[in-house]
Amino acid sequence: MRILQKMYHLLHAIYHDRRLLVNLSMQDFKRRFAGSYFGTLWGFVNPLLTMTVYWAVFQFGFRNGDIDNHPFVLWFMSGIVPWLFFSEAFSSASNSFLEYSYLVKKVVFNINILPLVKIVSCMIVHLFFMALIGIICCFFGYYPTLYWLQLPYYLLCCVCLIFAVTLSFASIMVFFRDLNQIIGIILLIGMWGTPIAWTLDAFPESVHFIFKLNPIFYIVEGYRDCFVQQIWFWQKYNQTLYFWGLVSILLLVGAFFYDRLKNSFADFL
Repeated sequence: MRILQKMYHLLHAIYHDRRLLVNLSMQDFKRRFAGSYFGTLWGFVNPLLTMTVYWAVFQFGFRNGDIDNHPFVLWFMSGIVPWLFFSEAFSSASNSFLEYSYLVKKVVFNINILPLVKIVSCMIVHLFFMALIGIICCFFGYYPTLYWLQLPYYLLCCVCLIFAVTLSFASIMVFFRDLNQIIGIILLIGMWGTPIAWTLDAFPESVHFIFKLNPIFYIVEGYRDCFVQQIWFWQKYNQTLYFWGLVSILLLVGAFFYDRLKNSFADFL
């Protein structure tokens, strides 16, 4: 019960400081590329080059054809865009307490918004690529439908998952800096362990449930359901219930670690 109360106060404090959160996120986005000649343009160029290289390798190198009668480029793009957002935000938010150590040491500052600052900062680029997928879909004849209205829902799913996970990781990172290297390994395994460039058909149906335990699977498939596969999220009610149940547990765990460790942050920064 105490943890539930702490989680409520945590979320309430974030809502109370929502304007500060947006302002800090915009400043963080600009600061990431301060001093470079092309500035914030790099925030869009790097993911675009990454997606292009991956697409070229799998489309032409591995000669992947259409997936379920959908152009491979649409199927692939709608899967890798949410993954790139997750990986970038997860990595950045996990370092938020270290990066903003000067704010953590301020007694009056609500530091629990710092992971969300990094997440919202990364979301700026993500929104651009969501629009880019929409344009590419129209080019291939996949015009906007009512299914696209689910995009804010799946974006919310991704944000909630990232925050729930990084609240624990960011809290532990203050005391165990090697966790940053472990995160790199987790993301590497996650990239190739999630059906982003390959389909579940490559494995026996009896083991499909193992891949579906990965919460990123729900989000990646959700984006595809919006853009190309045209499936409502409530049609996958089992996966939806599992996803939100897991996110709730992760958020409780994150609130527990944050509550236990926050008073010692300043001593280790």
